[in-house]
Amino acid sequence: MSIRDVSMGRESVAAYEPFTGKAGTPDGLAPLKYSGNDKEILLAIKALSDETRVRILRILSIAPLNVQEVTEVLYMGQSRISRHLKILTDAGFLVSQREGSWVYYRPKELGKTDDFSAHLHALLLKFESSLPYSEQDLAKTKGILKQRDLKTAKYFDDVAQNWETIQSDVLDPVLYRNKILGLLPEHSRRIFDLGCGPGGLIPYLLTKSQEVLGIDSSAKMIKEAKNLFLNNSQVHFLESEIESLPVELANQADSVVSSMVLHHLSNPAKAMREVHSVLKENGTFIIVDLKKHNQEIMRDNFADLWLGFEPELLTDWLEHTGFQVQSIEEVESQKYFKVLIIKAKKRGGL
Repeated sequence: MSIRDVSMGRESVAAYEPFTGKAGTPDGLAPLKYSGNDKEILLAIKALSDETRVRILRILSIAPLNVQEVTEVLYMGQSRISRHLKILTDAGFLVSQREGSWVYYRPKELGKTDDFSAHLHALLLKFESSLPYSEQDLAKTKGILKQRDLKTAKYFDDVAQNWETIQSDVLDPVLYRNKILGLLPEHSRRIFDLGCGPGGLIPYLLTKSQEVLGIDSSAKMIKEAKNLFLNNSQVHFLESEIESLPVELANQADSVVSSMVLHHLSNPAKAMREVHSVLKENGTFIIVDLKKHNQEIMRDNFADLWLGFEPELLTDWLEHTGFQVQSIEEVESQKYFKVLIIKAKKRGGL
């Protein structure tokens, strides 16, 4: 399949797999040994005895949301939503993640813990289409995520022509571009550059690969990149949301590079699932991103949704998705940021 044949608007690569039960196991799950106690089980069941909390858990399974966003979806007061979030957190369903002055909530990943709540959550999602207000809540949540994406896309459309200069003033890419090359295989047929921007990394990637596909959600960034590589048959471009890549890309990449991209995405964990789908078996995934920081100016001035990441969180997401993390390096920058550089291998998984 030629990369030129890829079309837009298709179903996500990491498509939802429908529930299939097995005889003798109504939930489709093998019997589990649980190391907790009966109080934890009762607490979890009680937490989901309320319709509002079931709805909250379902929408947070789509993407992490802050309190204000949850109130917008459910059209309820903030104090009421905060109380329900606390109950779900105390029962082991949710974890909170502070991003400057905002607090986001997301579910615990099944596989990271054997908590009864995690297994109950997984079972609940197998019947999500039958949950209260399912279609309404899904539509509203997608609307909020679309607003995030439009805000990010507008920012990058506005700065496309000057992005390399703007980026260098905050964090010089020279700091990590050579390290990316050192982690990639010597010879690849095809590398995907996620969030390629105006194409600054692509000349480096061409020293390691016969072909590079640059992917970005900003039409103007793609336009700038195309102008840089006119008549270069080794380089192709695709305008696409990184969290919803076309199915035609499945198993097409030898390596994928995500350089300073994840902190702009509504759902970084979902983007990792997309990467897992487009990579060939034993393919290489390189992540370069900011370590957790408290510089809210990055949200205000550079459209950062997440103020960096703890390496443990990225590792959890990668391993749960089906990657084996091979190395993690922290690099000091010329300013107040630390840069995380992670190499992972696709090992099967979801």
